[in-house]
Amino acid sequence: MGKQKGQGIVEYALILAFVVSVGGLLFANVNGSLADSIRSVFSNVGTLLEEASKQPLTPVTTAKDIIERLRQGRYEDLADVLQGKPDKTLVISSDSAEGQNLARKLNIQTKEGDAWFARVQTDGITVFSYYSAEANNGMTYKQLVADYNKDSSKYYLPGIKDAAGNNNKFVIIDEGLFNNNGKSAVDSGQTYFSNVRGYVGPSPGGTGLIIDPTPTNNLK
Repeated sequence: MGKQKGQGIVEYALILAFVVSVGGLLFANVNGSLADSIRSVFSNVGTLLEEASKQPLTPVTTAKDIIERLRQGRYEDLADVLQGKPDKTLVISSDSAEGQNLARKLNIQTKEGDAWFARVQTDGITVFSYYSAEANNGMTYKQLVADYNKDSSKYYLPGIKDAAGNNNKFVIIDEGLFNNNGKSAVDSGQTYFSNVRGYVGPSPGGTGLIIDPTPTNNLK
């Protein structure tokens, strides 16, 4: 199967090279630069071959695997939007347009009723949070958002900065926590935490709602 796939890529590249060559020759006849056209043909074919030979990312569906794929997106240069230290806290939710584009790029297949968040601080500390309906008595993320919008005070009270005083209610999430280099940000060396408290409140960037292991008034 792999041999046939590789042969198909080569055949595709040869056909493409022929088509581009014809175009290059026609271009050369008009502009009188055959050598430049030939060099351009081989350069283009090489680039296309490289792109065609890349293996697609396998789909990920579980909380742990999705958090790992998001980690790869940030620290293994698979997703430009997650790179570097942002000027202000970056928050991406799975239901946003940016989150949907990121999911397609990283082949993240979020289970219906679930949601995830990526939060990158200005110091490079990165938190990935995964909300599962199954871990929260069947309450889907959509239902949670509706409940929050109906009465946010059930979950969040503004103006209080203590351990969890600003969050009246918590949900259960899985968390990935990394420093700027993609390593553990805690003394234990751990990067993945399952079944931890998640706090619901306004996103620090003012872009909507966030679920995060840090009480929302304490988010940077």
